Amino acid sequence: MKLFSILKRGLTKLRDQIQSRKAKLIAELKAGQPISEVDEVWLDDDGNLVDEEQVVETLDNASDYDWGVERLNSQDKGIVQKLQRLGGGDAPSRKHKHKDLEIFVVRNVSVLSLFQNTGPNTAESTNDMAPSCKPSAKFHKKENATLAQQIEILDWYHANGKNQKQMAAHFNKIYPSLYLKQLRISVWLQDEAKWRAEYEGNANLSRSAKKVCKTQHPEVMEMLDLWVSKAMADNILLTGKVLCQKWKTFADLIGVPDDEHLNLSEGWLSWFKAASAASEIVEEEWLHIQELIKKHGYQPRDIFNADESSLFYV
Repeated sequence: MKLFSILKRGLTKLRDQIQSRKAKLIAELKAGQPISEVDEVWLDDDGNLVDEEQVVETLDNASDYDWGVERLNSQDKGIVQKLQRLGGGDAPSRKHKHKDLEIFVVRNVSVLSLFQNTGPNTAESTNDMAPSCKPSAKFHKKENATLAQQIEILDWYHANGKNQKQMAAHFNKIYPSLYLKQLRISVWLQDEAKWRAEYEGNANLSRSAKKVCKTQHPEVMEMLDLWVSKAMADNILLTGKVLCQKWKTFADLIGVPDDEHLNLSEGWLSWFKAASAASEIVEEEWLHIQELIKKHGYQPRDIFNADESSLFYV
């Protein structure tokens, strides 16, 4: 069986594996029912086959399968290996067996080098073949969408069956630097009325400008606030390190570019703690503790700890 046929069979098996769970979650979302954070992450990652479909399409359009695989980045090569395992194949590509031909990849540029003892004709043969080599796949730095792009994408979504997966696949070809995923699109849909109002109220120049994210990234902060509330209700110990790590996790989930991640310093942490606490409750509890100290005669030196060192002296 040809390698590309194995690849397509692997993609079909992968679709079948995720179909039931994905259909169930999508039905819940359409019915307005909430789904868990784990299910949201699954829908955006394992349940989203946009990357797999793009790799298969790229190799289908390649003039040569082996050269097509050679040009893929490491992540896409991993996808090829996964699909071939599912489809019953082994290695991601066949190695060239011709004893007079070796393939080198130097700084992402494929170079054919002939090791045949033909004298001066060797260099000439190499030069003749070099123009046919295809460059490596282009890397795109992740960018924010402009307001005009957001409205264009949302309009397409409503006009083409409201399928977030198809929309991501469609616009990742047109705007590859946006790296659209389903969860990011879901966030846009929640704020669609706000984006459209802003679009109607702005001139063409503002519509084409990159969206400027607020310093605190309100979508991330909202997710973090909800998570903190649940964690406190479950009596989970929250530390500054845990809060910073969760912020980064939620930022990645909604597609905040790496270069726009906040510098989560002590200042930010203090601000978040202050913003998350009800000042009236804190003040009331502080006064209550002061009363307990006076009532029971606690001394400043009586500072207890639960580990090996149980008593500190001040």
